[in-house]
Amino acid sequence: MFGLRNPPQEAPCDICTDEKKRVELLQENEIAAKLFLMTRSQCQTRWNGEQDIEIDLDHVALWKAIEKFPGGIQNEWEVFQRISRAWHESQRKKRDSE
Repeated sequence: MFGLRNPPQEAPCDICTDEKKRVELLQENEIAAKLFLMTRSQCQTRWNGEQDIEIDLDHVALWKAIEKFPGGIQNEWEVFQRISRAWHESQRKKRDSE
């Protein structure tokens, strides 16, 4: 995504030197990570009287991204589960830090 910008940029994760922030992905997680970054803001929310609360990823948006992924994905269900777990874990950490 950064390389397609005008002017092209290098992704911060490619030049990050902070080992606490940098993540080296296993090969089997690369597709799930790309899809997670694309869909993490596509979520279902509910109003609790004060604010919208994110309750889950939008499964329709996630499945559409999985279906349209260039080159296809062999194990779609496993990728879906990985992304869902990653999203819920990130939400748990976000809630715990508030």
